[in-house]
Formats: sequence, C-alpha cells, structure tokens
Amino acid sequence: MANQRYEIEIPEEAVNNLDLTDGAKLGLVVNNASLTLTPVLTENNKQELSIRRFLVPSFLATIAFAFWILWQKNPLIPLTGDSSLATAVIFFGEITGMGSFIPLHLKNIRQEKDLIKKKTDTRLAPTLFFSIALIQAFAMIAFFWAIGYLFQAAIFDRLTATILFFVFVSIVNYLMVYTVTLISTSFMMVLLIITIVCGVLVAMVTNSRLLWWQHNFSFLGTAKAHFSWTFNATLIIAGILWGTLIDYLFVPIQKRYKQHHRLTILRVFLTFDALCLLAIGALPNNPGLLHIAHDTAANLLIVGTGGPMLLIYWLLPNANREFKLFSLGTALSMVVTAFLFYGIRYLSLTAFEIIILGLGISWLLLLMQNIHMLYETKSQSYQVTLKSIE
Repeated sequence: MANQRYEIEIPEEAVNNLDLTDGAKLGLVVNNASLTLTPVLTENNKQELSIRRFLVPSFLATIAFAFWILWQKNPLIPLTGDSSLATAVIFFGEITGMGSFIPLHLKNIRQEKDLIKKKTDTRLAPTLFFSIALIQAFAMIAFFWAIGYLFQAAIFDRLTATILFFVFVSIVNYLMVYTVTLISTSFMMVLLIITIVCGVLVAMVTNSRLLWWQHNFSFLGTAKAHFSWTFNATLIIAGILWGTLIDYLFVPIQKRYKQHHRLTILRVFLTFDALCLLAIGALPNNPGLLHIAHDTAANLLIVGTGGPMLLIYWLLPNANREFKLFSLGTALSMVVTAFLFYGIRYLSLTAFEIIILGLGISWLLLLMQNIHMLYETKSQSYQVTLKSIE
C-alpha cells in the first residue's frame, strides 16, 4: 500500500483558469479530494518583470526632471516647497507610477481565463485605479512632509538632485509595478488598515502639542488643527478604498450566488458604512452646519455597523460560531460604551469616539475576512479523481 501510485485527473476548468505566463511554475495541493492550483513565479522571473517595468519610466521621468531644473535656472534645488525635489517626485511619480500600474493591470485582466472574474475586474478597474492613485499621492505627500520635517531647509545642486530624483521615482515605480502582482481582497484589506493607522497617527503626532485629546477625536480634522488635511484625507481615502474593497469582494461572489439575498443586504450595509466614513472626512467637525452633518454621519456609521452585528446569525448563517459570538460581543461592547458616554458621562468624547471607531473597524475587517473565506475561497477549489495505476 505504501508504494501505491495514483493518477490525478484535473478538471479542465481548473487548468483553463490558471495564468502560467512569465515562466510561472504550477503549485498543487490536494486535501480531501479538494485541489488547489496556484501559479508561482520564480525569483528570477519576478525580478526580470520588475526591472523591465520600472526602470524605463524612471529614466524617462529623470530626463524630464533634468530639463525641468535647467529651465528653472536655479543652481540649487530645495528638498521641499513649490519648486522642489519633493514636488517633482510627487508629480512625475504619480504619472509614471500610474502609467506603469494601469497597463500592467489591464494586461492581467485581458489574460484572465475566468470570464466572471474578467468581467468583474474590468468593471471595477476605474474605481481601483482612482483608489490606488489617491493612496499613492497621499503616501508621497506624507512621506516628503516627514522628510522635510527631519531635514528642514535642505537644498541640493542639480546633479545631486537629479540622482536623488531617480532613486525616489524608481522606488515609487517599483512599488507600483509590484502592487499589480499583489492585488487581491486580502491585500486591499491590509492596504486599508495601513492607510487608516498611518494617516490617523500622523494627525495625532502633528497635533500633540495642541492637546487634541482634550477636545474630541474629530478635532484632528477641524480648522483649528495642524495639517488637518491628513486626517480628513485619510478618512476620505479609507471610505473610497472600503467601497472598492466591497465591490471587489461582493461582485464575483454575487454572480456565483445570484439568489443570495442576504449577501445583497449585507453589501448594502457595508456600502452605507463606506459612504458614512467618506462623509466624516469630507465634512470636518467645524462649527455650524458642518458640525451637524459631521455628527450625523458619525452616528449613522455606528448604526450601519451595529445593524449587521446584531443580524449576523441571519446574514451569515454559515459563519463559524466564534465570529458570531464575537459579533454579538462587539455589539454589546458598543452599547455599553454608548451608555458610559451618553448615559452617565463616564467616558470623554475622545475616548468614546476612539473605542467605537476601533471596535467598528476591527469587526468590519474580520467580517470581510470571513466572507472571503466562506464564499470566494470555495470557488477556487476543484474536485479531483484519484485513479490507481498500479
């Protein structure tokens, strides 16, 4: 029995859905008659692909930058400012970065063998491009803001500035090319977490001397705060990215499960939450009508998040028991937190907002992970047949 050999019959659908271009090898795992096939690029092929894609636009951008600084007729180039190295990297990096990302992603869509996924990716491409472009711009602005804060009043001669420009823009283009290979539901969830955490932390640090925590969490986005755009832009980008993530996850699932009305209701809840998050950033908590609109959006976000928590047993009956209990526990925690703030005024407004936001976002991310595991992962498994050949 130990030397028994078997022949594996792989369904034609499983093979047709694989993209083995660029020298990819085929990874295969069989577990309880379930087959997982994964194209795996070798390190050499990954490196060849990356170098070919990011060096050419980097050289072209550097040539354009060299002509630009000659046209400026200024022998010294400041690190930050209006006509600076940072401005050039942000401008050219956005053009060449998205110029590398978009064609490569469209190429991957054209080579997709799964017709449902191909149609889904095509429909979601504009939203994905807009989200990635915003995140790239925001990340570069935040990066050079931090660099400018560390190296204040730094200036360079033309040659040094050109070399630094090439290094920075090459890194940007490489990251954008590499991002194409990472696009997935899991990657977008990680990107969402990084965007929120980094943006909020930057806003907290820049306003630490203003003792923002004595006011409220939303103070970080008001006119009284320093660099309030970082906080507001973080929430706006997070809302857009959240909406993109919902589409990216739900569209292919709902095409495979067309009569699953509970998923439709859950998608409506999550889309509503994304719009509320975007509105909170777009409507700063300044006095007057903006304050009313901001608070309304924040309260609606709490309601839109708490609703599916309480309905989780009906919306996702196949979810594991731990997640269902966690959902009810999170909803109960939000109710207790609201009572401690509204009822007995034990919590400050800042503490209330941070606790509610932390609980809500944590649960939403876990929800997306569970949906991905319940529905999307199943569609990537295939039945195989083992035949004895000895």
